[in-house]
Amino acid sequence: MEKIRVNLKKQIDNSYDIIIGENLLNKIPKELKQRPLANKYIIITDSNVEKQYGDILLKEMKKNGLKTYLISFKAGEKSKTRKTKEIIENRMMEYDLGRDTLVIAVGGGVVGDIAGFVAATYYRGISYIQVPTTLLAFADSSIGGKTAVNTGFGKNLIGAFHQPKRVYIDTTTLKTLPKKEMKNGIAETIKHAVIKDKGFFRYLEKNVKQLIKKDPVVIEYITKRNCEIKAKIVEMDEKEKGQRKILNYGHTIGHAIEAASNYKMTHGNAVALGMVAAVKISIELGYMSMKDMIRQNNLIEAAKLPVILPDISIENIIKAMRYDKKIIDDKIMFVLPKKIGDVFFTDEVSLKLVKKVLDELKVKKVNNQ
Repeated sequence: MEKIRVNLKKQIDNSYDIIIGENLLNKIPKELKQRPLANKYIIITDSNVEKQYGDILLKEMKKNGLKTYLISFKAGEKSKTRKTKEIIENRMMEYDLGRDTLVIAVGGGVVGDIAGFVAATYYRGISYIQVPTTLLAFADSSIGGKTAVNTGFGKNLIGAFHQPKRVYIDTTTLKTLPKKEMKNGIAETIKHAVIKDKGFFRYLEKNVKQLIKKDPVVIEYITKRNCEIKAKIVEMDEKEKGQRKILNYGHTIGHAIEAASNYKMTHGNAVALGMVAAVKISIELGYMSMKDMIRQNNLIEAAKLPVILPDISIENIIKAMRYDKKIIDDKIMFVLPKKIGDVFFTDEVSLKLVKKVLDELKVKKVNNQ
């Protein structure tokens, strides 16, 4: 018997900058001209953002002599599918875009996830940058290289880890962001505070009203703090083999609620309910204090996020959880809080307990139990 070894040990530097500021959108073309990342560029966006920012960026890119195209798809979570990805890729091939092309993802989490996934697989992988335009994308989806699409079995089940080359966060884009989209980002911001930073949590308690009103000073601070928290966790665990899993706080049940609602419920509302359920589970298992549960749920309510489960089938939520990416050896891994700023992993949460907690969320608030 003969054996030939293929030696592939190597060090890869996937580092990149997150650039935060006002009116950055107009500066991106000039920077790409001065520090080019490709020979051709393709802006991927959705039907809402195309009118607000996509067309403007396309015009500026061309004005700076950069060969640029634009593809948009119908806005909304229901477009986050393999079919949408295929349509985008076919259009890119029609434009004769090769490996010397860079994808520019302009939009919220759905755009960033699809555009990043396209970049991860097109011609076996091309470069991309993130230009988030929602608070949710500022806080979470534009950072860390998670890309994916949804399926009928659940959310984000098909995807890849593919880090962007740069992230440009233009805080002025929030001026046109609807209230319901702001709430999506606030939910992820609360998540970051609960899992990692009790001081940040106190800041949110004091400033949540100003955040909802889009106070520029508050927006700048929470954007920077969100990015710092997310970046530090990703640095420790890029491919989510350990510590990065704490970012799934509220998402195990939250994603299942989204799927069970046929994605009619927004991501922020679903994650908020997932956090409410998770803290109740933690209390049931003897970890979290009632005091901290009340603090978390009061902040969620102050942010105008739900703490009561609407009329969604609990059986369908449980069914959706069975397809969760966090299932290991048929056990669902949960992220649960011990206290504000400190969470842990466990697989000791039974579906029976989950059902009990969801039943309670459906009939009354958990704050005063």
